[in-house]
Amino acid sequence: MAYLIFFLCLLVSSVAHADPVSLAIAAVAAGIGTTGTIAAGTLALSFSIGNAVIGAALAAGSSLLSKRAGGGGNSFTPVRTNGSTQQFRQPVTAREIVYGDVRKSGPVVYAGVTDNNKYIHMVIVLATHEIEEIGEIIVNDLSIPVDDLDGDGIVQSGRYANVVRIKKHLGATTQVADADLVSEVPEWTPNHRLRGCAYIYVRLEWDRDVFTSGIPNFSAWIKGKKCLDSRDGVEKWTPNSALQSNDYLTDDYYGLRVTTVDQAELNGAANTCEEYVTTENLDVSYTAVDTETGIITIAGDTLRYQLGDRVQVQSGTIGGLTGGVNYYVIPYQRKDVTRLRLASSLALAITGTSVTLTSGSNGKLRKNAEPRYFGGGILKMDAARGENLKNVLSGMSGQAVYAGGKWRILAGEYQSPTIAFNESDLAGGVEVSTKVSKKDRFNRAQGIYVSQLNDGNPSDYPLVKNDTYATEDGSIIKKDIDLPFTQRPHTAMRICKLQLERARQEITFTAKFKLTAFKVQVGDNIYLSFARYGWSSKIFEVLSWELSNDDGAPVIELVLRENASSVYDWNSGEETFVDPAPNSSLPSPFDVDPPTGLVITPIEIRTQKGDLTYEFKVTFTPPDDFYVTNGGYYETQYKESSSSDWENFVRAEDDQTSLRIKQINPAVNYDFRMRSVNYLGARSAWQQILGFDVSSPSGATITLDYGKISDTVLEVRDYGNIADTVVGNQHYGDIV
Repeated sequence: MAYLIFFLCLLVSSVAHADPVSLAIAAVAAGIGTTGTIAAGTLALSFSIGNAVIGAALAAGSSLLSKRAGGGGNSFTPVRTNGSTQQFRQPVTAREIVYGDVRKSGPVVYAGVTDNNKYIHMVIVLATHEIEEIGEIIVNDLSIPVDDLDGDGIVQSGRYANVVRIKKHLGATTQVADADLVSEVPEWTPNHRLRGCAYIYVRLEWDRDVFTSGIPNFSAWIKGKKCLDSRDGVEKWTPNSALQSNDYLTDDYYGLRVTTVDQAELNGAANTCEEYVTTENLDVSYTAVDTETGIITIAGDTLRYQLGDRVQVQSGTIGGLTGGVNYYVIPYQRKDVTRLRLASSLALAITGTSVTLTSGSNGKLRKNAEPRYFGGGILKMDAARGENLKNVLSGMSGQAVYAGGKWRILAGEYQSPTIAFNESDLAGGVEVSTKVSKKDRFNRAQGIYVSQLNDGNPSDYPLVKNDTYATEDGSIIKKDIDLPFTQRPHTAMRICKLQLERARQEITFTAKFKLTAFKVQVGDNIYLSFARYGWSSKIFEVLSWELSNDDGAPVIELVLRENASSVYDWNSGEETFVDPAPNSSLPSPFDVDPPTGLVITPIEIRTQKGDLTYEFKVTFTPPDDFYVTNGGYYETQYKESSSSDWENFVRAEDDQTSLRIKQINPAVNYDFRMRSVNYLGARSAWQQILGFDVSSPSGATITLDYGKISDTVLEVRDYGNIADTVVGNQHYGDIV
């Protein structure tokens, strides 16, 4: 007998918005001027018995699955934060929209027991719209991968083998009621279809040895809402932040009902999101290759690669893959026994189409890059629409701008100016502010993101800081920047660094312009030349654009803020040391002097076993340049002469006059070059020596340098296993 049943109802309510972004959105969407209302949705769970009975029934179900018959407790904890992985019970709760690839639980809309309390049945709604896929299920902290469920949804191995059944439903509008649930639970009829709701139906069979702490928590890794790809006109699932932003902006039920979006800008933003950003190499070992499924098993209990990560086979051989060729990750199991597939392109990785594998056993994969702005998250329909849009846009440090009768979706990237203004374009006086207030300044930033690296739970991403800015500010000023739609730590750091650098571009310029300013829009970068301030083609971003009049003459009021391409640069996590946009060009741009007196000397090193290895010692004379020798450094590169690709070598600090290139092949010609980088990041010309080797290094002679060998065994001759006695240990003592 089932104790209770919930009936799913869909209600629509109205929510007014007060913040400026939402007001603008509402005005355009509803066409009613400066204010407006957009309908929001709620998910209502009505029932025929009281809340106290519901709680008692769930508590009773929990006690049935606990070790002590009279004990129990309620394992349903309502966690209402973005990225929620906890199932909960609540009679009325907001509908939720899921974008991208997230771990998700949700409201328990039905719970009951049958067969004299042998089985408990639960229905957990994961999203209130159709989704692409329900993948790996997490039961408490244990992973149930797709291939661990048989055709009837019965778990096949591990702790929950044969006692847990999981059925998945994607929420199509044509969805039918779960046949097993209808068959086994009298109250659940064919009319209980939950159309438009993605859910899992879970049946637990009583076993005191398995369910020792009551009802476990169920969550799932899901691929959420399908979005229209403006580049090909196809509606599909995507982790692309620009396409997710466009979907929320234009959706006429869940979103903002906008009808006109600049397609060229949107396509550009979508392409930016799919650009690859080089990352620090991340190697993982693979331990098995399944040629039937194309699944590669990875060492470790948490998968460190995410969808779309670009990898290569670093060692070992996998039939079907080619060494030195890039492949793209399709996660399969993120927890416990971690596994993945590989696709031959990013597009195929998104659709889940993997490469056919023919052989392989063990070796290493190496991640070398990741998509610039891929992510996802959860939106609640009872939240302010403007705030929801801001959350989605945060995944690409983006903007949604309404101008010229269209919405522009812009990703966080540098836009090269195409328009230039000077004094002749002005139509009135100007206002210039050179500093922002201290309350708007910061030199440290950190916040929350939600990543599979943390099992899909919110966590802090690494701190982004700039010590030079802290010195300028006279103290450490920290700002919290939460990124609910960002799932990679390096992406979070890139976005955070971008915001930190944008905040340091402090000059704002407000003026009335002639109608020549009609050709710019909010979000554009322009060149501005103004001799009074020493500006020659200085880059500014348009923050505000307003058509007004001055004594009856039409003028355009612009608010501009300085910008620089360096704001958007990223170098595998290194901090930016100084403001990359100098405030004035009255002094000439810095001319950086290179190092001089470059000399390369080979050094012969004898190992403990008597073998010879070689190094090159590089000496140089620092330039007479204060901004290099006080806070700057030297960038170095070398390569084999036969190669066309330079390799980045060690960075020499400002007080160094030498460095060493180790493990040199004596039979190979090498090229070496170095240049100065001052503390502003400006670089000198390269100084180089080409075509040297051990025998002829820039005219120098070989220096045999053994260094100081103190109490070192130079040679140990192994005569076999002789009863723990070392024979032939020749000790030479100290050689200076």
